[in-house]
Amino acid sequence: MARQRVLVPYNFTIHDQKAIDFIIRTFLAVKEIKFTLFHAYAPLPEIQTGSNAVLGRLQGTMMSLSEELRGQERYLKEGREALLKKGFSDDQVDYIFKAREKDVANEIAETALKGGYQMILLNRNPTKITRLFGRSVSGKLLATLRNTTICIVN
Repeated sequence: MARQRVLVPYNFTIHDQKAIDFIIRTFLAVKEIKFTLFHAYAPLPEIQTGSNAVLGRLQGTMMSLSEELRGQERYLKEGREALLKKGFSDDQVDYIFKAREKDVANEIAETALKGGYQMILLNRNPTKITRLFGRSVSGKLLATLRNTTICIVN
């Protein structure tokens, strides 16, 4: 039997833990399943500072942002480790940490299609402000993907 593949977008919020807890409660006994924690980050531009003092300060800021990205990847690995500690096997849990080339919804959709994921497990950030500025990631994924289960943990 083919292993079901589940893509789990990870946003480094308190709501991510709800998704991890849901995975543990719901799928721990299921051996024919594979989870991939996924995060696509905005890439940092390369800056040539030369001898310009303003650009030198900007380089310091960029170094700080680079360290923040490394920290996010560590958190993603920690999410993977949390699943392993609860009993999932090493070949059941993976992660993808990549530079974003498109908007988040399109990155998720493209990864799901290319990777053959049958399910996307989203967590919901219950704020009203996002509804004012356009469709949510989940709404875009529902409109874009076919033959893919989208599970929203609230």
